Amino acid sequence: MQRNRIVIDCDPGIDDTFALILCIKKLDVAGIVAVGGNTGLQFTSRNARYVTELTGRTDIPVYAGYDQPMLGNAVRAEYVHGVGGLGDLDIPEPKKQLEKEHGVDFLIRTFMNENDVSLVAIGPLTNVAQALLKEPELKKRIPEILIMGGAAFCGNQSPVAEFNIAADPEAAKIVMESGIPIRMFGLNATRQNWMGEEQVKELRAVGNKVADVCADLLSFAAKMYGHSELCDASTVSWLIDPAVVKKSLMVHIDVETKGEFTRGMTVCDWRKYMGEDPKEDLSHEKQVDADGKEPNVEMAMEFDKNRFWKLLVETLKEYGK
Repeated sequence: MQRNRIVIDCDPGIDDTFALILCIKKLDVAGIVAVGGNTGLQFTSRNARYVTELTGRTDIPVYAGYDQPMLGNAVRAEYVHGVGGLGDLDIPEPKKQLEKEHGVDFLIRTFMNENDVSLVAIGPLTNVAQALLKEPELKKRIPEILIMGGAAFCGNQSPVAEFNIAADPEAAKIVMESGIPIRMFGLNATRQNWMGEEQVKELRAVGNKVADVCADLLSFAAKMYGHSELCDASTVSWLIDPAVVKKSLMVHIDVETKGEFTRGMTVCDWRKYMGEDPKEDLSHEKQVDADGKEPNVEMAMEFDKNRFWKLLVETLKEYGK
């Protein structure tokens, strides 16, 4: 069976590392582009190269993109991922070198010359937005972007803004308004995938190096809140096995860039889905006709945690002893 061909733009990051491990085994990864996000580009580009070495796929090229957002100061999540992005793992400098080409130029070159590649963006959207500004024709060339970011309701970086979007709201706004088909896996879906010490034990039982690293990373991440949502891995599983998302809805999303309390918020127009059950955030079926812009994002709403976990464990076993 032919595997989906993708480019991954990411900021590894614990959950990005899980995502890369899944994609490298299950998809055809044409290249990895690092962006500053969870930690600085010095570490995210290092960690991406480390994962290619860990998985035995040093043939996959790794590029460095932008370290800073388009406007404002950098936002980091080192308190979640550790200063170096991979918890408390002692990661040596990889032997694999970064490609000399800038990550944005790689994105442009790839999508302007290939017709069968999808873009997976699981970090701040700086590189993607810069590529769209530099080569506007990309809007017609990228068939789909799968994004980990945003939220239907509550945020984590602020009460209403999710980290990846809050890290570069201007970039996210450019991407959302590009007209490119977008699928979004936001916090409303990741919160359905809490993983903790029970899952750490299952990963250790797999008994290979890749799984052991994943167990160490999940253990570190789970210590802060008692669980980790593995946001980026959850997102890419939608591309690998579409059935992990049991329900998605088409919605129009704008990105707030100016609000005093709402900067970075993904403003979702849910007016057509407002139901009467007070126990629901909203109905998952259309309830009424309402004015508003045409939907521009397919948002994941219901996630199959057990199906995801089975996919992750089986994939880790494929890495052998």
